[in-house]
Amino acid sequence: MYKVPVSISAFITPKMAEDVLNSLDLTKYDLILLPGFVQWDLSKIENKYNLPIRKGPEFASDLPMILNNLGEIELSNKIAANKLFELSGEKKYNEIVLEKIDKAKKNIAHNTFFINKQISDIIIGPSLPPPIIAEIVNCTKKSDTSILRKAQHYIDSGADIIDIGCLANKSNPSRIKEIIKLLRKNFDVLISIDSMDTKEISSALEEGIDMILSFDIGNYKEFLDIPKDIPIVILPTNIDEGYFPKDPEIRVENLFELTAKLQNNGFTKLIADPLLETPISPGILNSLQSYYLYKQKASKEDYSHLELPMFFGISNVVELMDVDSVGINGLLASIAIEMDMGIVFTVEHSTKMFGGVEELKKALILNYLSKSKNTPPINIGIQMFKAKGKTSQKIPDLPTQDIFDIKGSHTHYKADEAGYFKIY
Repeated sequence: MYKVPVSISAFITPKMAEDVLNSLDLTKYDLILLPGFVQWDLSKIENKYNLPIRKGPEFASDLPMILNNLGEIELSNKIAANKLFELSGEKKYNEIVLEKIDKAKKNIAHNTFFINKQISDIIIGPSLPPPIIAEIVNCTKKSDTSILRKAQHYIDSGADIIDIGCLANKSNPSRIKEIIKLLRKNFDVLISIDSMDTKEISSALEEGIDMILSFDIGNYKEFLDIPKDIPIVILPTNIDEGYFPKDPEIRVENLFELTAKLQNNGFTKLIADPLLETPISPGILNSLQSYYLYKQKASKEDYSHLELPMFFGISNVVELMDVDSVGINGLLASIAIEMDMGIVFTVEHSTKMFGGVEELKKALILNYLSKSKNTPPINIGIQMFKAKGKTSQKIPDLPTQDIFDIKGSHTHYKADEAGYFKIY
C-alpha cells in the first residue's frame, strides 16, 4: 500500500497517482487499486501503464471483502468496487430467482401455486423467495387519499401484495368493496383482506379479492361454496370461541386437520399460519417451535400431501419491540429463508417502522442469496445498515410570515452568497 501526499482520497489527482506509479517497479503487480472516492476516470492512466488500474472500495475497511471476492465482480475505472459488489449481489439474486421460478412453473401442486395468474406472475412454493404482504392497518376507516398514498409507498418499497387491514368487531363490508375498487383502479397489484368477519370476507370475494386472511376452525364452514382457487391463509384457532392453542403440537395438528378438510372440499391454494407471537410475553420461542415442528412433520410421508407454504407474520415481533427495526427485520428474514417460509407479512404502522417493507425486502434478498451460496449472510454484496429512532425527527415549518430583519449590532455579519449546507 502506497500513500499520496493528500489526507482525503477524493482529492487525489491523476498527477499524484502517476508520481507514485512512476516510482514503482510495476512488473511486480497484476492489479493497481485506487480509493473508490477518487473523482476521475482511471482509464487514461490504465492505458498509459498497460496495467489494470481500477477503483477499489470507498472505505479501506471494505478492502478485505473486495479482495476475497475478486472472482465475483469485474472492477471498474469509474465505479467504486463496493458499489459494484452490491450490484453483483442483486444481479446474482435475480438470476437465481428466475431459474427457481422457471422450475416451479413446471411443478404446480398443492404447495406451489400462483396467487392470481391473471394479475401477477408471483408464485409461492418451496425454495422460492417469499413474497411480501404489507398491511394498511385500520384501512376501512382511512380516507381514499391516505389509502392510495400508503399503497404507493408499499409498492415502491417492494411489497408484492397490499393487504386491507380491517377493524375487529367493526364490520364494514361496503367499505371493503370501495377500497378494492379504489386499489384496482389505481394499481396493478395483488390485494388481500385481513379479516375474520364473515360479511367482510364475503364482500371482498364478491369484488374479486386475490387472497383471504384468514380461515380457522370456527369460520371455514361458512365459505365452502366459494371459488376453490383463491389463496387462503388458515389458522389453528377458533377465534369466535376464543380458542387459541399454545401447545405447538396442537397447533400443527389443527393446521393439518383443517388442511385435509379444505382439500377434501376442493380448495387448492392454502397457506398455513402456525402464528408468530411477540417476544417475552407471550413469548416467541413457543411459536417458532410450532413453525419448526410443522416443517418437520410435513417432511414425513404421512403428512407430505398436507404440506403447505407457511405464513410468517413478523409484524407481531417488529412492532412490539423498542429495538431498531433494521436488525429485527434482518434476523426474521434469515429465519424465514432458513425455514423456507412461503410468504411474509408486515406493516408500517408506527414511526419506528417507517421504511420497514424496504428493509424486509433487502433482508430477504440478502438471506436468500446467502442460502443459495450456503454461507452466512455476510460479505456477499448486500448490506442493510441504517440509523433509526422511535420518534419522528421532522423539522417543523418556519413561520415565515413573522420573520423580520434585525438592524443594529449584528450588521457586521455577511451571509455566504453560495448558501448553506449541513454535514451529517
